[in-house]
Amino acid sequence: GLVIIDISNPKSPIQVGSYDAGGSTLDVYIQGNYAYMANYSNNLNYNKDLAIIDISNPRSPIQIGSCDIYGLAYGVYVQDNYAYVTDGNSGLVIIDISNPKSTRQVGKYVTAGYAYGVYIQGSYAYVTNSNNGLVIIDISNPNNPTQVGRFGTYKAYDVYVQGSYAYVADGSNGLVIIDISNP
Repeated sequence: GLVIIDISNPKSPIQVGSYDAGGSTLDVYIQGNYAYMANYSNNLNYNKDLAIIDISNPRSPIQIGSCDIYGLAYGVYVQDNYAYVTDGNSGLVIIDISNPKSTRQVGKYVTAGYAYGVYIQGSYAYVTNSNNGLVIIDISNPNNPTQVGRFGTYKAYDVYVQGSYAYVADGSNGLVIIDISNP
């Protein structure tokens, strides 16, 4: 789940709150007073793949919303009114979070491999896609995302984008730096 740690004194961090959303939380993205959690669960009775937690009181976080994507959520990135969730075999799922208490899936792009990490920059989603490397998806129309590029790597797990470069955690291949100036 979610663990909130006070790091105001880095030499002596202390836990101030927590929230168990069920399953295994594999990623979290904070925006404002909300934590968006990607939860991996293979329990058929549990489908809260995206859990939205109000963290305005860090000592007592509460869940205010969720979205069932019926898959295995690995990564999450939030931009504007959308949460972008990587969903294992199902690729990238786009969720409208404009009303966190009433979310809904608006788009999906099924990737060829297993989607793990996601980073959003502008109108592009950069998705690490296991053995298929880095997949670049145009998300300018969240209802109809389309692939615009791909770069093959060994086994891509996570990605961070800065400027014209994507930094990919590529398993035993280490760090792969990709020029994305032309997606």
